[in-house]
Amino acid sequence: MLADIRGEVRFKESLAPHTSLRIGGPAWFYIRAQGMDDVRLALGYAAQERLPLFVLGGGNNILVADKGVEGVVLCLDGELNRVEFHGTEAVVGAGMELCAFIREAAARDLGGLDSLVGIPATIGGALAMNAGSAGGAMADFVIAVCVMLPDGTLREVRPGACPRDTGMIPAGSILVGCRLQLVRQPMHEACRAIRERIRATKHLQPNGLATTGRVWHDPPLVTARTLIERTALKGKRIGGAEISAKNANYIVNRCGASAADVLALMQVTRERVYVQCGVVLEPAIRLVGANGNGHGA
Repeated sequence: MLADIRGEVRFKESLAPHTSLRIGGPAWFYIRAQGMDDVRLALGYAAQERLPLFVLGGGNNILVADKGVEGVVLCLDGELNRVEFHGTEAVVGAGMELCAFIREAAARDLGGLDSLVGIPATIGGALAMNAGSAGGAMADFVIAVCVMLPDGTLREVRPGACPRDTGMIPAGSILVGCRLQLVRQPMHEACRAIRERIRATKHLQPNGLATTGRVWHDPPLVTARTLIERTALKGKRIGGAEISAKNANYIVNRCGASAADVLALMQVTRERVYVQCGVVLEPAIRLVGANGNGHGA
């Protein structure tokens, strides 16, 4: 079955180079799918061998366990890394980088995506975590998502009455694409909005270092960054992992950090914030490995 896959198939592939934090052990099977048939074959193989299957996007909101992933890691590329525009509607593959999609849309006088600028994720990952901000989130643009069901058939799923419904993907399915509704916006205006958004958010993210995306979800009325700074944990280091001195809601890999280092730092942070601020922080990144599977950004 694996021999029929058009894309790359690697065994014991280290996942560290495939994540923004540059941490993680090997995947038993690493498949870079070039189209729907490859996804179908990967699903079938995982089911046949009773292995978990994890879809890896840009690797920005995940922490891969030091022991790696005892299963199938699937990346979406080729036909699943493209977009077609039909008027103000975009049909886009889940493997396409969000930033590349926004640039292509702007080049065709399409905008409205300002709130998504600067988010390091694939379309699939952005959909899975409903990426965005108070100014708008991914779900606000969704007309429908295309998923591959466990039996290999395709289904288009429309969101419910709530535009931010993120529970519309059937269990065990793989999100392979979506249809998004954009708005007409002259290219120079769309590009200006993109530049302004980048300037506004540049100071919020560590630059030039291997880093996570946001580690914690913001609780109501206050940011996780503010709470962590109140506890004087900014710059705190365990092993090679450090709470960023630039933004306390990021963890950076200073020097050979392990997943265990990051988890220990997260545990200290959660306990300290609860004791000093009375707030329980909820993780925005997910552990992938012995305990994790799903769709990563």
